[in-house]
Amino acid sequence: MAPPPPPKRPLPPRRDPTGPLPRLPPPPAANRPPSSIGTASASTRGKMAVANAALMLRDEQVRAKVKYYGGDQRTNAELDKITAAVVAELQALRVAGEERRPTAAIADVEIELIQSLRLLLETLFSPKRKAFIERKIRDIQRRITQLFFNSELYEQLAEEAGEVPEAAWPEQALYYAIKLHEQALLDDLRVMPVENEGVRERAIDKLNTFTRQLCTDFLSRSTPELERLLGIYRDVLADFFYANFGGGLGELCWEVVKESRVAEGHQLGYKITADKFPAFRASFDRHFLQRLVFHVQDPIVKRAGAASDQFRDATLRFVADPHIHSEICEVINDAVYDFLHSEGFLDLPTDWRRVLQRA
Repeated sequence: MAPPPPPKRPLPPRRDPTGPLPRLPPPPAANRPPSSIGTASASTRGKMAVANAALMLRDEQVRAKVKYYGGDQRTNAELDKITAAVVAELQALRVAGEERRPTAAIADVEIELIQSLRLLLETLFSPKRKAFIERKIRDIQRRITQLFFNSELYEQLAEEAGEVPEAAWPEQALYYAIKLHEQALLDDLRVMPVENEGVRERAIDKLNTFTRQLCTDFLSRSTPELERLLGIYRDVLADFFYANFGGGLGELCWEVVKESRVAEGHQLGYKITADKFPAFRASFDRHFLQRLVFHVQDPIVKRAGAASDQFRDATLRFVADPHIHSEICEVINDAVYDFLHSEGFLDLPTDWRRVLQRA
């Protein structure tokens, strides 16, 4: 019988001089992923919980990125008057045109919006644009890589659980030990008698350099495992977009347009105005994430579980993290909104991507 594992020790607050990659905020406690990879795909309710957690993370991403570009810049008063006059004239022309045009029924506008949206999405996700999907999957793999290395540092896990997890490699164990006592080491160095301050500064630099090197060494140990995991995501996502997602675009468009109520008080069946975009985005993100989780989670979990001898438990737990789905949603859906804007379906400002740009 194997000896029992050593007791876990609390991880005290500490500064991180190694500069780990930025990470997303942890999901709310009620929506944290299951602790076991087997339960992550056990039921429809479980999948809905993962999708909802990913949606909450996606909403946090969007709120964190809202910026008012140029709001603090000075403007020319004369130019402002000219701009206001032009805007007023355009609004008057628009109102006059709407008064002459008979009021369209909401159902008619909905039908036209659904048809327009479906046609554009079928164009974007058609087999002729295979390079688009391939490029976006590579972007997703880069996001997953960053999440994976952050999870390997166990910063988030340690902060949430207050525990130091098992180390798989000696470099990793030494890194944890140094991080565990890092603040005490730095405090000692700051008060230690030295011949001159240069000695103290170089000592702190050497400690930081050694810690970063340990981090690099043990992260490189996990690279082969990460590459196998990225291969699974590549194959499963390609199958989802090539074989599944495109076939359900009609239903997706109907659900999004109906749920977001973008046709109410709106007579344009060929585009969605800027004031309707937040509701449209929220609904599109929700239905996309639900389809993503229901069609991708099980294949990824099964393939990773079938090769469990090639993955550590920490990696299998990582697969159940809803952060991954929210990152996939951001990569794909921001590209979708960009395409719909360029095609005139989303009537947004020309610099609309500044509103959702990464902080």
